[in-house]
Amino acid sequence: MPRSTIRVPLLTLAFALAAAPTLGVSAARAAAPAPSPESATAALATHTLQRVGGAPGTAGSQLTLSSLRGQVVVLNFWASWCGPCRKELPQLRALASELAASGGRVIPVSIDADPRNAADFANRYAPGLTVFHDGPDGLVRSLDLPALPYTLVLDRDGRLLWSGGGADASTLAMIGTTARKAAETRGLADGATEGTTR
Repeated sequence: MPRSTIRVPLLTLAFALAAAPTLGVSAARAAAPAPSPESATAALATHTLQRVGGAPGTAGSQLTLSSLRGQVVVLNFWASWCGPCRKELPQLRALASELAASGGRVIPVSIDADPRNAADFANRYAPGLTVFHDGPDGLVRSLDLPALPYTLVLDRDGRLLWSGGGADASTLAMIGTTARKAAETRGLADGATEGTTR
């Protein structure tokens, strides 16, 4: 048998074997369950995020999620190396503008190791959107998120309403619909009778 005919199947087999552990980890990771409402609420209660581009210690450079009580929060985890995040971040910028009028916030959180990568990515794909940095060992690890991008929608009392991964049209529509409905509902946190709408 000629040498070139043997080489191609051997190279194919070598690549398949090299990719097998990675594929197994990805498949297991993708199948991991989403964070429970209880674990998400506990992890988010006191965690502090650093605003990208904000000098540490200056006003507005840090954000604790507990300070957002009374607001609907769309908490989105992304990274500069995440392809689907390129499509999602501009749409979150549009949702942020819409929710701001009804007492809501979109909080995009980069898990990049280097906040400069997050700043460059945000400037390119969602200029003007305030983004935060938490790194790969922050909330994404304590929540054990199964995928990127990954979004949590919290009601005005900080309770988890919806969570899911992806940036496809149906996921983005669900994020928007859930956040808009929650923003329309006024609860005790903002002085209205529980369950009434604006």
